[in-house]
Amino acid sequence: MSKIVRYVSFLLLLLTSDWLKSQQFIQLNPPDLTRGRATMQALSLRASATQFDTTMLSLQDLSDVLWAANGINRPASGKRTSPSAMNAQDIDIYTFIRSGVYLYNPQKHALELVVNNDFRRVFLRDEKSPLPPVILLLVSDISRFRTQDDSLKMMWGAMDAGIVSENISVFCASENLATRPRASMNQKKLRELLNLKDSQYLMLNHPVSYKKNIGN
Repeated sequence: MSKIVRYVSFLLLLLTSDWLKSQQFIQLNPPDLTRGRATMQALSLRASATQFDTTMLSLQDLSDVLWAANGINRPASGKRTSPSAMNAQDIDIYTFIRSGVYLYNPQKHALELVVNNDFRRVFLRDEKSPLPPVILLLVSDISRFRTQDDSLKMMWGAMDAGIVSENISVFCASENLATRPRASMNQKKLRELLNLKDSQYLMLNHPVSYKKNIGN
C-alpha cells in the first residue's frame, strides 16, 4: 500500500470514528433502505462466523444492523421490523462497543449510554481472543406481555428474541458482515452490569464485525 493511500485511509478513519468517543447519546444515521443483496441471495449466504475482524463498524453499518434487527418500519403505528407476541415489543438491544454499553432506542433510532467503558470481554471465555467491535445483547422484558402465565411469557420472549436474531443474521449475510447467535454468556455479571429487573431475561448475543481477512 502506498504512503498516499495509507494517509487517506488514516484520515477517513479519523473522520468516521469520531462518534466512537464516549457520549451519553449517539444519534444513528437514517437506515439506508436501498442497500443489500436480494433476500434469497442473503439467505443462501447466511452462516455462523467463527472468526471476527476487530475494525469498528462504520456508523452507517451499525445504524442499519440495529434498524434491521428491531427498528421501527411503520412510524405511524410504531411497529417494528421484527414481530413480537401481542405486539409487546419486549426485546431490548444492548450494544457493547469500545466506549461503553448503549441501549438501542428504536423511537429515536439512537443509542443511549447505560455504562461507560469497554465490557465486551464479559462475553468471551478466552482473555486473549480478539474482540469483535460490536456485540448486540438481546434482552426480553416479559413484564410487557399482557398475561399472568410466566411460562407462556418466557416462551414468547424466547421466540421474539429468535426473530430479532434472524434479522441480524440475514442483514449481515446481505452486507458481507460476520455474525453468529450465541446463548453462552456470563449471565450473573451482565445482570449486575446492566442493573436488570427480575422481569428482564438475557436471551442471545450477536458479535458483529466485517469479514476477517484470513489471507492466502
